[in-house]
Amino acid sequence: MNTVLLIEDDLFYRRQMVRALKGRFPDMAISTAETAEEAERMRAERSFDLIVADLTLPDSDGGHVEALVEAGERVIVVTSHGDDAFKKEMSRLDIVDYIIKSKESRFEYLLKLIGRLMNNRDKTVLVAEDAVTVRNLFRRLLGVQNLNVLTAADGKEALEILEREDVDLVLSDYNMPDVDGLELLREIRKSRSMLDLPFIAISSDKEGETVATFLKRGANDYLKKPFGKEELLCRINNTLDTLDMLSKIRRHAVTDALTGLYNRHYFYEIAPEMLAHAANTEREPLSVAIIDIDRFKRINDRYGHLFGDRVLRTIAKLLARGLRQSDILVRFGGEEFLVMMPNTDEKRAFVAMEKLRSLVENMAIPLNRGEQVHVTISAGISEAGSEATLDGVIKTADDALYRAKASGRNRVEMYTNRK
Repeated sequence: MNTVLLIEDDLFYRRQMVRALKGRFPDMAISTAETAEEAERMRAERSFDLIVADLTLPDSDGGHVEALVEAGERVIVVTSHGDDAFKKEMSRLDIVDYIIKSKESRFEYLLKLIGRLMNNRDKTVLVAEDAVTVRNLFRRLLGVQNLNVLTAADGKEALEILEREDVDLVLSDYNMPDVDGLELLREIRKSRSMLDLPFIAISSDKEGETVATFLKRGANDYLKKPFGKEELLCRINNTLDTLDMLSKIRRHAVTDALTGLYNRHYFYEIAPEMLAHAANTEREPLSVAIIDIDRFKRINDRYGHLFGDRVLRTIAKLLARGLRQSDILVRFGGEEFLVMMPNTDEKRAFVAMEKLRSLVENMAIPLNRGEQVHVTISAGISEAGSEATLDGVIKTADDALYRAKASGRNRVEMYTNRK
C-alpha cells in the first residue's frame, strides 16, 4: 500500500489519521480529500493502492463508497455509525473492511489492517471447492484483501496444485468429489505441519463430530456454513497473522540482531547438509572462509562500542553485496564472519576473498566532524575434501586465518599454502 487516499471531512480526525499512518508507514504517500467530488478529481489524476473513506461526507451520504467499489478500488470504510443496517450494507459491498470512529482511537485496527494488506501481497491462498459460484465468490473476496488466489474443483486437483505452487494457506470445503476435504487434509499433513501450511476447513455438516475430526486431523480452524463474509475474513486474517508471527520468530532465531546476517545457530543447521552434498558431488567443491576485522579491539577502545557496532554493520553490508546469492554469510561471533561458498574450490574462493579484502581496505567509515576511519580484514580459506568434517574444515580455515594475521594482517591465506 504505497499510495493511500484519505477521504475525510473532519479536519482533526483526518490529521490524526495521517499522523498515525506516517508514524507506522513512513514511506507511504498519503493524499487527502474532504469531499467525494474532490476525491473523484484526484482519482482522475492518479491511481491509489488503497482508499480510506468516511461513509458520510458533505456531498454524499454513502453513495461514493459504492461508486468506488464498483470502479474496482480497494476501500476501507470509516464511520461513526455501526448499527445492524450499516453492517448489512457493508457486507453487501466488496470492501476490505470497516472501522468505527472513536475519539479515543489510536487507529490500531486501521494500522494492523493496512499492514495485513501489505503482507498479503506475498501470500497465496488455495481454495478447494467444487461449486463454481462459491469458488468465484472466494476469489473475489480474497482478491479484495490483496491475496493471490488459486482454486481447485476438488481435493485431487488441490494436491496437484500444491505439488507445483507455493501456497501459504488452504481453504477447503469438506464435501467434494474424488478427494474430499478430510482426505485432502490427511494428505497434506503427511508432509506439511500446521505451522508449515495452515488449513481452514469449511462444511455445512451439522454434526459436531465433523468439527472435532478436522481439528484432530490437523486443521487450524473450521467454518460452518452458512457464515458471514466478516467472519470468513477475520478467521483468514487471524490465521495469516499467526503465520507471520511464527515466521518472524523463526527469522529472529536464525538472524544476528546487530548485522542482520545469519547467525551461528543457522550455520550449524544448514552446514552439515551442504558439506554432505559437496562430499557426494566431486564436481561441486565447497570452500569455507573465515573473515576477521583487524585490530577490532583497538577500534572499540579508541572510538567506543557504538562506533564498533557501526563498523560491524558496515562491513556486513559490504560483504553481503560482494558475495554471490548462493554463498552463505554468517556472523560467526564477535568481529568474525564465516562464508560457505558452494561450487567453489579454494583458488576461486581466494579470488573472491581478495576482492572483499580490497573493498574493505578502500572503504572509509565516517566518524564525527568529517573524520573518517579505515579498517582492514584478514581471511583464511579451506576447501572441504571428500572426507572432511565440519569441525575439521572450520579448524583449517581458522589456521589459515591465523597465518594471515601472523603475516601482517590485511591478507588472505589458503590452508593448502600452509608451510
